[in-house]
Amino acid sequence: MNNLIKILILLSFIIFKNSNYVHAEAENELSFSIATGNGIMENVKGMHTPVTNNPGTNIKGLVLDDDSLNTIYSIGIDYNKYINKNLYFNSSISFARHYTVDTNITFDGGYNSEFPEIYFRGLAFELGPSYRFSQIPKITPYVGLNASYFLGEQTDTNYGINGIDTYGEEGPETYVKCHGITPNLGFFIKSGFLKGYGFSIENLILECDNDHNRSMTEGYEADFNIIQYRLDYRISF
Repeated sequence: MNNLIKILILLSFIIFKNSNYVHAEAENELSFSIATGNGIMENVKGMHTPVTNNPGTNIKGLVLDDDSLNTIYSIGIDYNKYINKNLYFNSSISFARHYTVDTNITFDGGYNSEFPEIYFRGLAFELGPSYRFSQIPKITPYVGLNASYFLGEQTDTNYGINGIDTYGEEGPETYVKCHGITPNLGFFIKSGFLKGYGFSIENLILECDNDHNRSMTEGYEADFNIIQYRLDYRISF
């Protein structure tokens, strides 16, 4: 995935550089949006102390019995730079909140443990090309592919080993750093009463390298895969 992200960034740089020679009349856009979504958190692993059927302090993988990872909301601003009739360069920033559900986990080796819900919040940055198809009456469909970064914090990290604190409730917030790609497909309305309004479906595919979390006190890795449904309103200038 790292190579694909590098290619996307290089392609975006080339498009943006070449676009400096393009004169766009009221074709650039600002878009304001809000989204919600559903997905999964998987491939979780990190340094862990011994558990039943998996002795030793080593890198242990775990599976959430209910691996749901949902987007509470994502509020964003996009800048779409006109390149030509069909091609735009998209850059965006959004503030998002995601959460897992209260479930159990199963470690490599079969040991089962509780896993209270956790919350993530932070800023998502995206950039990449967006291709627009020919207008269908008043609707313009488009498809895009962005390189994506999510930087934020995770709550509810408490290990609960001192007999006072409760496992998975509160605790110091921990750093979350993710990178990946976000393909998207959508449309917006060019004229009429709903001019400027649009809808898109996007797939956040992220690889995360996060700080300590509960019994994984030295940090952990995880993959996020979330389908988000986004409503937006765009203004040309």
